[in-house]
Amino acid sequence: MLFKKLQEDFLQKKPFVAYCKPASTSIHYLEQQDDHLHFTTDFTESGFVFAPFEASEKAVLIQGKPEIIAIEHLNIEWPVEPLDLSISESQKQHHLELVERAVKYIKESSLQKVVLSRKQTARILATSPVVLFKRLLNKYPEAFVYLWHHPQVGTWLGATPETLLSLNGYKFETMALAGTQKYEGNMEVNWGLKEQEEQELVTRDLITRLNTFDLKKLVIQDRETYKAGSLLHLRTCITGSFNRGSLNLSKLIRALHPTPAVCGLPRAEAQSFIKNNEGYQRGFYTGFLGELNILEDQSKKRSRRNVENLAYKTLTPVTCLYVNLRCMKYKAAESEIYVGGGITKDSVPGDEWQETVNKAQTIASIL
Repeated sequence: MLFKKLQEDFLQKKPFVAYCKPASTSIHYLEQQDDHLHFTTDFTESGFVFAPFEASEKAVLIQGKPEIIAIEHLNIEWPVEPLDLSISESQKQHHLELVERAVKYIKESSLQKVVLSRKQTARILATSPVVLFKRLLNKYPEAFVYLWHHPQVGTWLGATPETLLSLNGYKFETMALAGTQKYEGNMEVNWGLKEQEEQELVTRDLITRLNTFDLKKLVIQDRETYKAGSLLHLRTCITGSFNRGSLNLSKLIRALHPTPAVCGLPRAEAQSFIKNNEGYQRGFYTGFLGELNILEDQSKKRSRRNVENLAYKTLTPVTCLYVNLRCMKYKAAESEIYVGGGITKDSVPGDEWQETVNKAQTIASIL
């Protein structure tokens, strides 16, 4: 019934979002009754936020608390043949030259890393985005899988492996994710010096930014190899807590976004290089999305003797945001797939190109 409802919302041009958290068996669903465009002002609102890459641009908000629905039988409709992402030689050459330019600039400046991306159009049959959403749910159960639609903005869907921020009261979780290689059936892989240094840059920057806040606790876990679909990444999970009364969510989000994993280091210099060289507007690609200040009942179970206390619930604001990677902007005739990779002084243009080709398959495999 849920997927039928999503299809109706889409056809009736109602704003809505449906999403499944990593390793969850439930879909969260939130709809808006009119087509008004709501924005966040200071991230004190409650609902589902959809923010662009450019921090200066407004983040769209679908207000309310999501309904949680157990996943029903998906009844997946798969394409008879996988989509062939035909790429022109000029597109490939443009990206190779862009990477070469970035490597040269990094060697001659204070820029340490810059993330360069490209947009690729894909001609697909007029398949409903709801069908594509179901395919993503089936294929990437360990990712944050979503379908987001607003008639004034467009339709986006994706399966992202990266958490920007998970905040439960004063306790938080985040991650430093960088480095990519293809999964070949083995998790015990060797990582090159370029990937290790790139991931270390991201981790150090994240720790530095978190340490500007009034923290009660900060725990940096060991670096690990993390599988995301058909790709492997290097990941360092970071957890901790803020001292009570010290948390400013808006300030925290602005400190974290855009991360070095989607922008670069130093941030301002990387942003300038991207703006002047990438050649297109990213829009919501490499922005962030997710639950914002959703009140959840986290009361501990009490004994029968204290049953009268059950009337007093403990409502805690929960925020769970993800980086918008491995995503596409859906259009009936020609959709747009977005992919990118981190460039350092040791980057090899041909390798970086192949990395974007591999990443594009995350979405292309369900088209």
